[in-house]
Amino acid sequence: MAVSNFILRNIAPQVMTRLKKEAIKQKVSVNSLILHILERGVGVIQPIKKTVFHDLDHLAGTWNKNDKKTFDENIKSFGDVDKELWS
Repeated sequence: MAVSNFILRNIAPQVMTRLKKEAIKQKVSVNSLILHILERGVGVIQPIKKTVFHDLDHLAGTWNKNDKKTFDENIKSFGDVDKELWS
C-alpha cells in the first residue's frame, strides 16, 4: 500500500503546544510524533515500552570528590576542537 499524505487543519493552539513539547521531550519531529500517535490509536503499533536497566545501579553515588576531579581532568581534552580537521 502506498504512503499517503494529508493536511490536518484547525489544530487548537493548546494541542499544538503540547505536541511540540512532547516532540521535544521525545527528541522527534512533530510529524513523527503525530504519526506514532495515529498508529498507536488505530492499533497498528503497540505503545512504546521503555526499558529501564539496573545493571549499573550499584555504581551510582560511589564516586568521591577525588574520583570526580580525576575523571574531569581525563576528559577535559574531549572538549578541544582540532581546528585542522574543521578548516
